[in-house]
Amino acid sequence: MDDANATLVERHDLTPDVATLFIRPDVGGAAYAPGQYATLGLATGAGLVQRPYSMAAPHAPDEPWEFHVRRVRGGALTERLWRLPVGARLRLGGPRGRFAPDPQDQRSRLFVATGTGIAPFVAMIRDDLAAGRCRRTVLVHGVAHAEELGFHGLLTRVAAGHASQLRYVPTISRPDDPRSRGWVGPTGRAESVLEHRWETLDVDPAATVAYLCGNPGMVASARAELAARGFAPRDVHTESYWLDRTAAAA
Repeated sequence: MDDANATLVERHDLTPDVATLFIRPDVGGAAYAPGQYATLGLATGAGLVQRPYSMAAPHAPDEPWEFHVRRVRGGALTERLWRLPVGARLRLGGPRGRFAPDPQDQRSRLFVATGTGIAPFVAMIRDDLAAGRCRRTVLVHGVAHAEELGFHGLLTRVAAGHASQLRYVPTISRPDDPRSRGWVGPTGRAESVLEHRWETLDVDPAATVAYLCGNPGMVASARAELAARGFAPRDVHTESYWLDRTAAAA
C-alpha cells in the first residue's frame, strides 16, 4: 500500500463488532489534543477508503495511537479493518477537530456519549489524571447491550479511586437481551438519564460545560434537554459519530 504510513501493532476485541485498535505511526505522528480525531484508511480497488475516529488516549511520543471502533456490517472500511492481522500496514491521517476542551476552563464537565463515542472522553479523563488536574466530571455512557460498554473496567476503577473527580453513569437500553445478562446498573438511553435521573447527577448548569458525542439522535435530544435545564448554547459542545441518514436523504 503506497499511502501506508502506520502499522496495526495491537488490538483488543470487546465484542465481535467493537474493538480497540492500536496504530503506530512510522515517525511518531503529530501531537494531538484529547478530543481530536484522525482518519484511518486502507487501499481498495476503488482507491483509498478513509473514515474518522477519535483517539481514546492522550498523545504520548513514540506510543501507538488508540482507537475505539465499531464494525459496520457491509461497511467499506471497517469490514477490511476487521480482517487486518497485527503487523498490517494502513494509512493514518493527521489530527483534526475542535472537540478538545479548553485547558483553562476550570468548570465542572458533563460528558454524554453513546457507543464508541466514549473514546474522546476517555482520552480527556486519562489526560487529566496524567496531568494531576482535579476537575469534577460526570460521564454518562449509553449502549444497547452491557457487553458494549467500552472502557467500563477502567472508568469504574477511576471513579472508585477518584470519587470527587469522576462520576461514571453507564446505562443500557436493552437489558433483556442475553448480551446484557447480569446487568444491575441503570437502564435506558443516555439522554433518558438526563431526563429522568437529573437530580442524581448533581450538575449545576451555571458552573458546568457539557460535551455530547455519539449518534445524532442522542446529540439532538440531549442538547434540547440541557437547554431546558438551563445550559447556554455556548456551553454545549457536540460531535456526531455518524451521518444522520434521514437528514441526508431529505
